[in-house]
Amino acid sequence: MTATRRPAPSPGFVSTAADPLARAGERRSELAQRLAPLAEDRELSARELVLATAHEVHAWTAAWPAEWNELEVGDELERGLAEWMRDHAWRGPCAHFVDTLRATWREFRERGKDDLQGAFAEEVGLWTWSTEEDLGVPDEHAVAWNGAPLARGRRLPLRREAARHAAATVRTGETILVTGWSETLALAMELAWKAGKRPHLLMGESLPLLDGRRMARDVVPEGVLVTLVYDAVLPSLIARADRVWAPAEGIGAREFSARAGTRTLIEAARAREVDVELVTTSDKVLPCGELLLPSWCARTPELLWEDALEGVTLELDCFEAVPLALTPEPITENGRERVADLALRAMRASAEPPCGALER
Repeated sequence: MTATRRPAPSPGFVSTAADPLARAGERRSELAQRLAPLAEDRELSARELVLATAHEVHAWTAAWPAEWNELEVGDELERGLAEWMRDHAWRGPCAHFVDTLRATWREFRERGKDDLQGAFAEEVGLWTWSTEEDLGVPDEHAVAWNGAPLARGRRLPLRREAARHAAATVRTGETILVTGWSETLALAMELAWKAGKRPHLLMGESLPLLDGRRMARDVVPEGVLVTLVYDAVLPSLIARADRVWAPAEGIGAREFSARAGTRTLIEAARAREVDVELVTTSDKVLPCGELLLPSWCARTPELLWEDALEGVTLELDCFEAVPLALTPEPITENGRERVADLALRAMRASAEPPCGALER
């Protein structure tokens, strides 16, 4: 027996192909094959996912067939990224990565395939270099990236900096309610603990991806104490929290995407005058300010119930849009920012059209 399933929403991206996923089914490109496991991944952070994808794109770039011309390169890029974009372009860093690849193609395609290939390799290399651990960076790159291909600066802002600013707000002995797993927030808890503030983490199980367990695995080895409860109970425990930290996957002009239930927790905290902070990085701001929610939720209802009975409709909405107005002073790698500035940044950002969309 099968359960009733809602149709999946249309994907939040555009390709030069009228139906890129259908075309990919006819002859799946090498890039699509390389990225297939990453397209299906639901556990990596956006930063980890972009870095892993950049490594694969770099290897693909080195193996371009001699007979390809510049338009074929662009078409193969769009086809190769189609499935990956369908499931991940709603996340800010992923959207920026795709935008940069498209901008690189558009800027260098008229210089010939050799120059285009070199530019691709260099730009993707700059993404793979953008790691927290690589501290031996040249001074010329220790600047904010302006978004242009091959320009100076880190492509991925340092999560450690955002975590450091968040940890600095913690008072000794505080109980911090975290609304969803985040490598930045796990690091912030660790830094606060190492600073002698001894914070206590309060978190729900966060089904279906079990964010609560994941956070516990990250912070308990560092000494942080954790209380894990059922999701349904968490709103009633707001009074036990001294502050609420919420992470974001994407930030639009008016809302940010977060685990389902985040808005309820934030509103309950504000009603009790508990401090609420969106802790994120600036690369979560989406091009054009258009917030998207993941389409894969509707395609994987089995995460809610495998082998569901006939007549049961499964609605797996793991994420929701939360108004930015509920978190007026977000914390990023730059410290505290005004939510109005983040919203304005989102509205000013422009998205690159697909490769070949303006050239055909």
